[in-house]
Amino acid sequence: MSILAACLSIGVVCLAGCDGSGPEASNGDGGKANVAALKSTHEEKSKKGAKAIRLEHEKLIEELVNLAGQNVPSSASRSTEDANYIRHRAKELAIKLLGELRASQGVGVLLENLKYQNPNILVFQSYVEVGQLHPAAEALSKIGMPAVGPTIAKLAGYESNSTDSRICKWTLKEILGVRLARLRLQIAIDESRDPTVKERLDEALPYFKTLEERADE
Repeated sequence: MSILAACLSIGVVCLAGCDGSGPEASNGDGGKANVAALKSTHEEKSKKGAKAIRLEHEKLIEELVNLAGQNVPSSASRSTEDANYIRHRAKELAIKLLGELRASQGVGVLLENLKYQNPNILVFQSYVEVGQLHPAAEALSKIGMPAVGPTIAKLAGYESNSTDSRICKWTLKEILGVRLARLRLQIAIDESRDPTVKERLDEALPYFKTLEERADE
């Protein structure tokens, strides 16, 4: 079951620290009533139901963006009674939900939290995909095309051997595929008048060229 489905199945979405602080949890009854209104034989009632659903969705996304962007301590114990553990869990879930909801409004906050890792997640494999370690990158890959331009702009601000650059390149690969990502970067290089941007993006090209060559073997 997806994170979103799990939240909807119990009719409650926790938008605070899931510890009772902040906004109250929202019950799903109002949402069900608005969905039911769509089936009304009265056109005006149906339109009002649709409007209410849009407003609820916008408010939900706004609160998820705020939660995804919260500052949390870099470490936490694995005790569910630890407030920092709860805050990390809430932040990670908010980040993942922005991806599942394809919320383009969340692109900015996701890019700001590109390197975020929940310290409560234990990794035992010798190799782990970028998206498994960095939920913001996975969320951006699900949002898709609205994240491409901002991710390229972010990539242009990092040296090619940095962690941020690696995550940006992975994200573009997941959204566009290797070949299209390389072509999109080349277009950005050709269109830019900033020599630093050109240099940084040009340094990222070998990553995609290498993957292309491997795919053609």
